Amino acid sequence: MIVRKLPGGKLLCIHQTSHALMAHDFCRHWGNRDFARPEPNSIVLAAIAQHDNGWTQWEQHPALNDDGSPMDFLHGPDGVEKIALWQRGVDHAYAQHPYMAVLVGRHASLLYGEDSSSSTVAFVARQQQLLTDMRQQFAGDPEMSAAFGDAAVVANTRILQFGDSASLQVVIPWAESRTFADCPIDSSGATVAIKMRIEGDAVTFSPWPFDVAAFAVNIHGRLLSQQQFAHEREYHAALQAAPIRTLRWSVVREL
Repeated sequence: MIVRKLPGGKLLCIHQTSHALMAHDFCRHWGNRDFARPEPNSIVLAAIAQHDNGWTQWEQHPALNDDGSPMDFLHGPDGVEKIALWQRGVDHAYAQHPYMAVLVGRHASLLYGEDSSSSTVAFVARQQQLLTDMRQQFAGDPEMSAAFGDAAVVANTRILQFGDSASLQVVIPWAESRTFADCPIDSSGATVAIKMRIEGDAVTFSPWPFDVAAFAVNIHGRLLSQQQFAHEREYHAALQAAPIRTLRWSVVREL
């Protein structure tokens, strides 16, 4: 859950899965004369759109913080449960395509790779084993064999990270600008830093990695008029009754 504070003391509660869809929207036009399109394109984009699907079950019954405020992904759940959510997401992605699972698992491994807890160490090891196994399974498929190569996996994971970070940057938001290091130019290891700027509802990137001059992104959530609840039943009922609010941005190329 992402919880965005709005004027007047209201909260916009946004599902991680909705954020993941907007992460996809930030990447769906990736590729032009200067930036290679991710391949296999439809599978990479599906992985981006589904990268937080492990949260689906949790978000059907979201938790509260100790002070009664809605819990967001930055404050919970605890490490063991969160790793279990990620593994569930990898499993769901695998059911669609194993390459999606590899990208989701690698993304999570990079997020939590410095955590030395036993659950995280075991999770990271499972993701590496999955990659090894899938390389063997797809060894006879030239397209997928290339996609499972080290450089291609790194490049496609970095595009997922770009979409994830860009979506969070506008939704939370943390700052009016951010530089994303190591954005892939191609699948051979070449990278460049891309600077993102946000001015109101306009977003720009430089250099421009997309194949169109402009596009739109949006995200929706449930608008709550109170910030704290006595218990989760009250919170869940309020979410169910809350109106839907949609936020929109225009992504435009700098002149």
